[in-house]
Amino acid sequence: MADILFNLLFVLSHGIPGLVVAGVTLILMLLALIRKEASLMVIAAILTIPSTYTAGNWTSILFLVRLIPLFSLVSAYAISKEENFLAWIAPFPAFGGLVYFLFNLIISGMKGV
Repeated sequence: MADILFNLLFVLSHGIPGLVVAGVTLILMLLALIRKEASLMVIAAILTIPSTYTAGNWTSILFLVRLIPLFSLVSAYAISKEENFLAWIAPFPAFGGLVYFLFNLIISGMKGV
């Protein structure tokens, strides 16, 4: 069962599916902030997991990359509590990480990170 999950995370972070998932995630983040809907930010946090899982590592400083979806969850919490400043500041690491991931994906010829 774990192999299926790891393969799914790998597929969703490479090639055209990776491009689509990361693009949809960025759009959902922006929509969540503009419309002030925490549920859209939670969905964006879930969709961030494949790209951060493949780019991160559990044993080095890249551990912080795997924690990037938590920033989106903090933003969703801030949206629900109507803390606008925190809601807009918190997803910057996730947004920047996804833009960097998309840039690397396009530069590598859709082969992935």
